[in-house]
Amino acid sequence: MVRMGSLDILVRQVLPQVLPCPRGMVLDALQAVAKHFCEQAAVWRERIEETGMQGESDIPLTLPSGSRLSMVLGVWLDGNKLVPEDYRKEGNTICLRTVLPRECSVVVDAALCPSRLSERLPEQLIEAWGDVLAYGAQARLKAMSGQHVAWTDAAGAQVALELYNEGVARARIRAMSR
Repeated sequence: MVRMGSLDILVRQVLPQVLPCPRGMVLDALQAVAKHFCEQAAVWRERIEETGMQGESDIPLTLPSGSRLSMVLGVWLDGNKLVPEDYRKEGNTICLRTVLPRECSVVVDAALCPSRLSERLPEQLIEAWGDVLAYGAQARLKAMSGQHVAWTDAAGAQVALELYNEGVARARIRAMSR
């Protein structure tokens, strides 16, 4: 099982850059950015093994707490790889085109993302991509405006957004080369 770490470590990195922004808003921005980052870059990969029962066509996947299925990278039934036309993703479930003729081993290579309100990510992702996530949160927060938003910084938001987008592109390239 994957070891999870708290986004709180990144709050400490972002908060000084956007003071006097409330800590809760920083965490919310990090949660939104972590979800977007994982959806765009497909860096959180898991191999999920389930058992499909005879007569079933929907296989609900058991995912790590606080995660959602973002993308299906491959599906195998009893070791035989299915073509993408043989299944589809619906939420956290794999829906097969036909019912299973017998009990089968189902293996899914999946890209996951955190749920919108999850405060945890795999530690390896925080270690590898924490700075990129921090840039994304800074961009989001510094772009805010309003009567009581004292941390607005349009130029800083643009710089942080560029750094975030570059990080997403690097992560996507690295994930595709696996």
